[in-house]
Amino acid sequence: MAFEEVKGFEICVLQKERALTFADHLNSLGIEAYARQGFSEHWVVYAADQKDVSRAKQELLKWAQSPFDSHFGAASWQKGARTPKNRQIRGSFFSGTNWDLFSLTSLVEIICVLFFIGQLINEQWMLETFSLTRMQDFSLPFDVYRLLTPVFLHFGLMHIAFNLVMWEAMARPVERYLGKTKLFSVFIGVSLISNVLQFAFMPYNGVFGGLSGAVYGVIAYMGTVSRREDCPAGFYFPKGLIAVSAVFIAFGFFTSGTANICHLGGLLLGLALGYFDLKRAKLFD
Repeated sequence: MAFEEVKGFEICVLQKERALTFADHLNSLGIEAYARQGFSEHWVVYAADQKDVSRAKQELLKWAQSPFDSHFGAASWQKGARTPKNRQIRGSFFSGTNWDLFSLTSLVEIICVLFFIGQLINEQWMLETFSLTRMQDFSLPFDVYRLLTPVFLHFGLMHIAFNLVMWEAMARPVERYLGKTKLFSVFIGVSLISNVLQFAFMPYNGVFGGLSGAVYGVIAYMGTVSRREDCPAGFYFPKGLIAVSAVFIAFGFFTSGTANICHLGGLLLGLALGYFDLKRAKLFD
């Protein structure tokens, strides 16, 4: 295996997640730092400027004394390490995952789980109250909430499990690096429009639900934005995932019981929103 030359001054060697978190912390202090994989499973943290080495090592000593202090991880959640183009490190599918009860990503997951429990208790009431269907009265403005709530309904354990896994993998990095407002706007915009599109093409007795439309939207959005040159190291997107998603959506049109219009609408809208941010002069802080 060949290793390219590293430009920088070594600070320490740590396990991957700890190295990325510590590099994020240094960047939050104004010390330009980055982490990259060394030999085996070890990662090396570097300072870009030699004058910062002493200060970075002082921070390392503080961190060694309190490695789980919340203020060290806070920088990683809020901002992430910024690395020059020739130093960017791409992580794994779940790189940078940091489950936070009060994040928007987690809130959506919790609501889905609560709705699923409600369906197990009384599915008929849940569908009559929260689904978007032509069989129920839809009188604005009181029932306008049902333009959104179908995203929280799921039909079966595999249905909700798949959607939550994909939502966690895609939405968490968007929220971490671009903020709650950005994720909220993508989630609400994709969910509302994809739900309305599905409703417009739905038969009279049809009922649909699921987070899939929003998931496809976030996949498309993140996949498009990840092409920016200034992406932080943890904003990782698996190559080919958008193409795989499109194949799954196309396959769905040959099967019954799938909200195909919702999925397609979510994917296309996510691509459009992502393309808009791809062309912005500045996106990441």
